[in-house]
Amino acid sequence: MFALPWTLLALQLAFAIGSLAGYGIFTARPDLLIALGPEGVRFYAWAFHGFAVCNMVLGGLAVLSEALLRNRKRAIATAFVAVYGISLASELAGTTYGIPFGAYSYTEMLGPKWLGRVPLVIPLSWFTMAWPAWIVARRRFAGWRAVFAGAALLVAWDLTLDPAMSKMTHYWIWAERGAYYGMPLNNLFGWSVTGLVLLAVLYRTRPEPGGSAIFAAAAYGVNLALPLSFCVVGGAWVAAAAGFASLAAALWLVVRGAAATAAVTKTSVPFRPARV
Repeated sequence: MFALPWTLLALQLAFAIGSLAGYGIFTARPDLLIALGPEGVRFYAWAFHGFAVCNMVLGGLAVLSEALLRNRKRAIATAFVAVYGISLASELAGTTYGIPFGAYSYTEMLGPKWLGRVPLVIPLSWFTMAWPAWIVARRRFAGWRAVFAGAALLVAWDLTLDPAMSKMTHYWIWAERGAYYGMPLNNLFGWSVTGLVLLAVLYRTRPEPGGSAIFAAAAYGVNLALPLSFCVVGGAWVAAAAGFASLAAALWLVVRGAAATAAVTKTSVPFRPARV
């Protein structure tokens, strides 16, 4: 039963590898794309949309299925609806009023949109990263320290996501040019606030999240891998360095959390019932 999340995550990784291969090969050699003929060009154009949507849906299903298998279903349903709803409201405010991320708009490449503004898969991707970030952070920290650590992992993800998905592939477009690969710096403030709210919601709805820290780190890594790889291929080295640093931080939190748990278990005194 626990093989399902790993299978979905593996499928997501396959789509991510396919997306990166297509982008890397045909961006460097557009003549190869032309040589494929009209059918090949049409498939490449579809893949820019289809592979991205499949990647996000598979990632969301992988994380959600693992969460449902290891936690009370009602608690996860509440957490998912809350994260989806809050992130959707935040994205609608951003695409309508420029708050809290700055002024931007989504292109048509990510499929159907809520109110014609926010693709349905975008709030799903917030949950896809927020839940693993919460598990990873909670393995090392308690209370609000875990909330801040999880939110920091979300912001670190955006340091690679925005350059890859707005500057290199144009899944969304900024209305103003910013200092960080075209992204306005106030976007990081918006991500920080939104991330803190989402992690606080997870803290309230599932303060002791059940789940494999290894799977959470793997899910975080797979979802970071695609934008990180795009940044490497596109030569966005500062963003790539930020991505590698965030991945290292997630792994460090998992390892330190496991070590701390092992130390507590080793030094604890086993319970012995009194003789009567």
